[in-house]
Amino acid sequence: MKKLITAVMAVFLLLSVFTLAGAEEITYTGTVKGGKLNMRESNSSDSKSLGSFKSGTKVTVLENDGTWCKVQSGNKIGYMMTEYLIIEANYTHLDWVETKHDGTILNLREKADHDSAILLQVMSGVKAERIEKDGDWSRIRVGHVFGWVENSRVAPLSGEFETLLTSEDHQYAFDFAALAKAPKEVGSPRMRQRESGFPYIMNYPNTRIEAADEKIQAWLNDTLSFFEQDFEKNHAGESGSFQVDYRAVRIDDRYQSILLVGRYTAGKTAINVFLPINIDAQEQKILTVEDMFQASDKLLFCLDARLENILDHPTDGYQIEPDMSALSYGVMNSEGFDIYLPAGSCMPAIYGDILITLPYTQIAEIMNVESAIIKSKVRTIDPTKPMIALTFDDGPSEHTIRILKVLAQYDARATFCVQGVNVEPFAEIVKLAISQGNEIASHTWNHPDLEKSSESKIRKQLEDTNNIVAQVTGGYQVKVLRPPYGNVTKKVKSICAEMDMIIAHWELDTLDWATRSTNRTYNKIMSDVENGLIILCHDIYETTAEAAERVIPELVEQGYQLVTVSELMSFHKDGVQPGTVYSHLKPENIRVD
Repeated sequence: MKKLITAVMAVFLLLSVFTLAGAEEITYTGTVKGGKLNMRESNSSDSKSLGSFKSGTKVTVLENDGTWCKVQSGNKIGYMMTEYLIIEANYTHLDWVETKHDGTILNLREKADHDSAILLQVMSGVKAERIEKDGDWSRIRVGHVFGWVENSRVAPLSGEFETLLTSEDHQYAFDFAALAKAPKEVGSPRMRQRESGFPYIMNYPNTRIEAADEKIQAWLNDTLSFFEQDFEKNHAGESGSFQVDYRAVRIDDRYQSILLVGRYTAGKTAINVFLPINIDAQEQKILTVEDMFQASDKLLFCLDARLENILDHPTDGYQIEPDMSALSYGVMNSEGFDIYLPAGSCMPAIYGDILITLPYTQIAEIMNVESAIIKSKVRTIDPTKPMIALTFDDGPSEHTIRILKVLAQYDARATFCVQGVNVEPFAEIVKLAISQGNEIASHTWNHPDLEKSSESKIRKQLEDTNNIVAQVTGGYQVKVLRPPYGNVTKKVKSICAEMDMIIAHWELDTLDWATRSTNRTYNKIMSDVENGLIILCHDIYETTAEAAERVIPELVEQGYQLVTVSELMSFHKDGVQPGTVYSHLKPENIRVD
């Protein structure tokens, strides 16, 4: 696994590269995934269908707004939903490189010549894609900008890589302009300004906390000096400026956070630099990651899962592995821990800078801060209120992500009963599910009828599945078996008892596997749901994902707590026994003390 290396210059560790004028025109191809996909006359699901295209069909992508793509297939031009297309940029890919960690700005030039125009500037330590080599120069791609750099300034990353896809999720983009309206709840506002020479305007807070104010002033002086020198050296005669704005949030009377962002522009260059600060006003000190979190490994796991989910598909040889330095980019916000990652720091630079928010509902339990507001976000289950366990069999699949999104939106949980054979191809989905608090159960390796299987085959099916889940998640332990077809024998029970696993049957079968109907799946759940049920669904069907997007909000609104199988059974008044089959938890068996 490629170990991520962080920049040695802490001041300039956080930066963002923006798409600029002068970038080479790129064409894109979209491939239909996950069944048939309609081409619509306009960017609306209600518009006329121009035809249905099966999985694997390739179309030319003309425009992409993040939700809809304007596409062309033969003589037909219409719209397809971006979510159901695998989008690839059309150009030659050689390998992946990393700009050397020397604390300087690297110029991407229009031609392989030191006198050629500068198209873009990036900081050291950025990961980029090399598409061409010519003598002592390499042509690399950063964002959608192609530029030439000297070979001595880049180093190859190990491993063979597929071309990364380029569809964008705007949820993760950082918006500098939005800082003008961001809360400024800490300290009093200050401004430094100069209009002549290299102009700048720097807005920042005076916190009246010595350590924070000293850090802010040092950062302002160092960044201004650094970019001023670059402007004089590389952009004489061009327009340029340096702007700083900030966001300051008061979590409560004790805890505060500040995020300063500097934006350097010079000619066609635009770079962002970030300074995150978390403050304990009571102790008059700046908080470190260790001060704020008692289990940084879980925090890294959650961040890793979010980042892998941004990748459009797994790449051969490229794996994300954020380390503790990534967490230092984070600031507390009112609803979660915001982590600002610059282009090229934890992801290839083509993804730009990234904002990841880890909600307190998922991480508050590992935080050390003594904040009643944050601690109130810790998820609790009230056994005196109705509980149900949604379970999804046979995945993961390309449809699982839709279910995870709606579960996270409503702070709900479910149990995903995975087939081992599907785990590695969808490892990022498995990790994301766990990071959001969901449960992974075994549905065996490849769905054999255990009633017709030998003891050795049963054991291998379970062990192989448990092992692959542990392998891709860094040690997650599977504690629940969902037997294929619901078939259980004494041998199955005995092996599960040895492996410390309970057996999850179901009380309500949605029949989604038979009907393949969104409405019928929705109606089956909503008409038959009751306290304590384990409900059988399958996340390999688009219709089930669509039904989940309707069912989950309505169940929550009706007062149901959506829990995992293990969470549900943890309230059994007699406890649970490994090797035992459970299909529901009767209300009279719920422990409420």
